[in-house]
Formats: sequence, C-alpha cells, structure tokens
Amino acid sequence: MEEREKLIQEKIAEKEKIEWMQTLGVRHLVYEILTKEKGFYPQDIQINPQFQLKLSTCEATVGIDFVITYDDTSFMVVRCVSSGVEPWERYIIAFARAIMDYQIPYATVTDGEKVKIFDTFSGALIKDSIQEFFTRQEAASLMKNFQKIPCPEKRIEKERRIIYAFEGIKRAPDKQGDA
Repeated sequence: MEEREKLIQEKIAEKEKIEWMQTLGVRHLVYEILTKEKGFYPQDIQINPQFQLKLSTCEATVGIDFVITYDDTSFMVVRCVSSGVEPWERYIIAFARAIMDYQIPYATVTDGEKVKIFDTFSGALIKDSIQEFFTRQEAASLMKNFQKIPCPEKRIEKERRIIYAFEGIKRAPDKQGDA
C-alpha cells in the first residue's frame, strides 16, 4: 500500500510541476504582450508583488502575478493560471477591491488564451480576449480622472476572506518555486 501512495504522490507532484511551468509560460506571454504590443514600460509592471492581508482574526502575506501601474497608481491586477480562468474570477475581483487602501480599477485573469477583464467597482466583465488588453495610452486616458476609492467597510472583510481562501489553493504550486 505504501508503494501505491508514493506513486500517487509522485503523480500529483508531477502534475503540479507541469501546471507551475505552464503558469510561468502564461506569465511570460502576458508580460511580452503588455510591454511589446500594449506599450507599457517595464517599470509600469510590478512582477509578483507581495502584500500584507489583514483579517480580523489573522494576517497573511499574499501575492499576485502582476500589478500594472500608471503614474504611480495601481491600474490593474493580473492573475495568470495554467487553465480554467472561471474559478479565479471572484478571487481577482476581491484582490483588486481589498488588497490596497483603494480599489484598483481593473482586475484580469488569464490562461494565455482566455482573458477576462473586470471593472472592479461593479464586478462586470468588460473585455474577454487577449487582444483587448488595455494599452498604456488607454490606461492614461482611464486614469486621468481616477479617484482612489476604498472598498466599503461593510464589504472589506468578506473580500479579504475570499483572497485568503484562494491563497490556500495557490500554495501547492508555490512549493515548486516561484509561482
């Protein structure tokens, strides 16, 4: 029985490693699109930034694949996944709403083929293809009159708990290295 359990653990570890490598490929693709096609400067893109998430009962360090800034203000968060963007939709919206002292206006999840870009304030899907990623020029226009609005007090704890719950899901690939 031990040999079978070891084999199962090896298969799980192999699958996690493959997913981790696929996610790295998606990250590279997204970075290339943002810098080479959409006109963002490397300094506009924070790669794997870490944040302190404070809940009423605990604290945790959480991260995201990219935070795109414009004029030193966070414009969009991006979560890259190896497959299945739908399960991550609620997470990315919660992340954009609650990770900073203001709501980051746009939240994106992508597997390199499918892309879903949401308006953080309403939660509405506004773009759904990789070609529709915002350009730096569009970001400039959208951020022109942007006002930093915090997540409503009655909602912030719920949004943070969603982030915290999803962080547990992300942990398995993190064991492999930079995920």
